[in-house]
Amino acid sequence: MRLLSIGAAGLLLLAAQAAQAETSVTVTAVTDYDFRGISQSDGDPALQVGVDWAGEYFYAGAWASNVDYNGEQVYSDGSSALVNVDGHFELDLLAGLAGETEGGWRWDVGLTWYTYPDSDENLGNQLDPDDDELESEDYLELYAGGGFGPVDVRYWYSPDLYNSDETASYLEANASFGLPAEFSLNLHAGYSFGDYFDLLSDEAELDGVSDDADYYDYSIGIGRSFGHFDVELKYVGTDTDDYFEVDSGILRTDERVILSVATTLPWSDEEE
Repeated sequence: MRLLSIGAAGLLLLAAQAAQAETSVTVTAVTDYDFRGISQSDGDPALQVGVDWAGEYFYAGAWASNVDYNGEQVYSDGSSALVNVDGHFELDLLAGLAGETEGGWRWDVGLTWYTYPDSDENLGNQLDPDDDELESEDYLELYAGGGFGPVDVRYWYSPDLYNSDETASYLEANASFGLPAEFSLNLHAGYSFGDYFDLLSDEAELDGVSDDADYYDYSIGIGRSFGHFDVELKYVGTDTDDYFEVDSGILRTDERVILSVATTLPWSDEEE
């Protein structure tokens, strides 16, 4: 009986959320899809679409982008290798709870499921030397964070990153400050670490290399809104050690400049 009561209360809460919910669609064009400092589109442009549903506290959404994991990688020592990973489309599903206290402190907890719908699930088991393509592995991340004023901090945790049976963490801080002429200064710093990266470091050590796989990423951007469109030009980089540094090509980690243009629908009269 108590479980039925809890279930009924949950349904009433969701119904109340739905009555107050707002749905929006954001379309973004970028010159490079970078994720934590690493290119997911071979340094080429990407088109991204996000759908968000937000109530008073609960929110959910989906986000999609083209990706490219097939091609050549050029490393810091000038050597190169071919990467052949299946999948040209990423779809992320997310849900969480967020709010703000009377004192102005923001809080946010939730999860994101990263999927690659067009990646063949059987590719990872193929042993054909003429077709060694691997599948893009789906994985889950949990997150929790908060902020005050222009600064936000968030911690991400994956219990099984890339279906590797290894855990991984990501800690990031973001800040945005107003500048003259309605411009903004956008700052980001992140750190990727955990068992998954320790395993990569151990594998490098077997090759006689003492470089660590865990790394920092950062970006500095200038943004401005022009009517219904938000434009940002940002400088992105990582501190990946030589063994793990990719200067160009698939999953590049080098320093580069990225331009993005985004708009959110439905357009409001206030943005005109």
